[in-house]
Amino acid sequence: MTQDMDAAGTPASTATTKKSEPKKKPEKNLYEPYSTPRVLYEVIRFIAKAVFFLVARVHLRGRYNVPKKGPYIIAANHLSWTDIPLVPAYVPGKVVYMAKEESFYSKVGWLVRFLGAFPVKRGEGDRQAIRAAQEQLKQKKVFIIFPEGTRSKTHTLSKAHAGLGMIALRSGVPVIPVAIWGSENALKKFGAHVTISYGEPILLKPKGNKITREDIADATNEVMKRIAEMLPERYRGEYADLAANQPVDLNSLS
Repeated sequence: MTQDMDAAGTPASTATTKKSEPKKKPEKNLYEPYSTPRVLYEVIRFIAKAVFFLVARVHLRGRYNVPKKGPYIIAANHLSWTDIPLVPAYVPGKVVYMAKEESFYSKVGWLVRFLGAFPVKRGEGDRQAIRAAQEQLKQKKVFIIFPEGTRSKTHTLSKAHAGLGMIALRSGVPVIPVAIWGSENALKKFGAHVTISYGEPILLKPKGNKITREDIADATNEVMKRIAEMLPERYRGEYADLAANQPVDLNSLS
């Protein structure tokens, strides 16, 4: 039994198969955030602010500390998924996020990417995510990070990951510590009070010519200490001791 051959000496059946194979689409580089059109971004921002205006009472503090333009880092504590739209809602311009890798493969993955996020692998030193953050800051973007890596189940500050300190030291841009509380009740209790406090910019630098692990740990702790100082005492968690000497704002406890 013989098999037909094409002009190049390749079995005809094989040649046909190769021609009929569909071309694969190039894979998207998830570490390059999607650039949402500015007009559409502002529409989304307006809708988010309108929704929270109707269902909650949002109080802003220290908004004058936020620069009008990037590059800078916003580092915030994380109590609820509502922090994601709330923290940048009152920040000038567009922002980019670092979001857990799993969210990009969920049902809302398209939305996560559409809002300008790029993935980070939790529980390990994700060098690619750190490089992506540095690249965005080089492009004078505003970069938002939740240093705890996930929402706090206890509604108190958890231990932060070192990625924050590393990115801040390597990029050399200011870090704006942000404390948010009450967001855990934002869509659960009508009229819940949510406070967002934007702290003074911090410019972090290593002690010597090279960045060491100690520098990274100190930088991370310094930012978390500032966040803890702005939070009511009951929210300070892991960083309660660092902020122990700070007076409690009685108005913030309401």
